[in-house]
Amino acid sequence: MTKNKNWLQAPHMAEVKITYDSKGNLEDKPILNSPEDAFEYLLKIWDLGRIEFQEHFYLLLFNNAMRCMGWHKLSMGGKNATIVDVSHLLIVAALGNASSVIVAHNHPSGAMKASRSDIRLTRRIKKALGTVGIDLNDHLIISRKEYFSFKEQGLLNKISNS
Repeated sequence: MTKNKNWLQAPHMAEVKITYDSKGNLEDKPILNSPEDAFEYLLKIWDLGRIEFQEHFYLLLFNNAMRCMGWHKLSMGGKNATIVDVSHLLIVAALGNASSVIVAHNHPSGAMKASRSDIRLTRRIKKALGTVGIDLNDHLIISRKEYFSFKEQGLLNKISNS
């Protein structure tokens, strides 16, 4: 069997680079200590023109001091659901150098209750993050005027990592 050694002559392999560029000063990053603080912050970055029309899923990234280092819109869906790629969420959290995260999505119907699929997804997210030492601080379901917090409702503690 002959081996093709052309790969040695030119860079045919993709190089993966990991960079972290924190914009601004650390002390200017908001500290979000409660679900209410996170909700108020989310309302500032959310596309409110679509909050009652289309489901979106966001990720907030935190350092150890609970400073929000950044955010990422993971997905946009339809009126009843959006697809969340947990591996993509994990990549964003790791590349963002997050110690912990809060995830959030909206229910265009305005229903402020976690569905079975919301609970299953939260379990998958918590387990995936736990494998790399990133904590899931909360999962919020939001509307324009109110929110539902897995943490405040005691659901986050009931969801195991296994």
